[in-house]
Amino acid sequence: MTSFDAAFTGGWIRRFAASVRATEPELTALDQRAGDGDFGVNLTTGLTTALRMLDEAAADGEPEDASAPLLTTATAFLDSVGGTSGPLFGLLFQRLACAVRDAGPGLTTSGLAAGTREGLAVIQRV
Repeated sequence: MTSFDAAFTGGWIRRFAASVRATEPELTALDQRAGDGDFGVNLTTGLTTALRMLDEAAADGEPEDASAPLLTTATAFLDSVGGTSGPLFGLLFQRLACAVRDAGPGLTTSGLAAGTREGLAVIQRV
């Protein structure tokens, strides 16, 4: 069984950031066709800030709560990314963090998926 702790969610954020960095040019090119072309850059900025904040938190002692890295990522997007992406990704990660926190140690992959759906629903309401 997977253990959902801060190391798990922090690792997930790190893998997500690496994937975004690898595809940033494609994300930007797609957004240039449909918008202002800042989507890849904004995602990279938010995740780079989140990784820096996670590293700082780890230096102070890794939190055991699985929601902490997700809330840190939400804060990073809300504080460092402008445009539409910052608030939307901030809301997504904030809602996901709340779902993870509320599930506590009984969090399952189904609960994680439900939290992601809740985050998407919040974005769709905006």
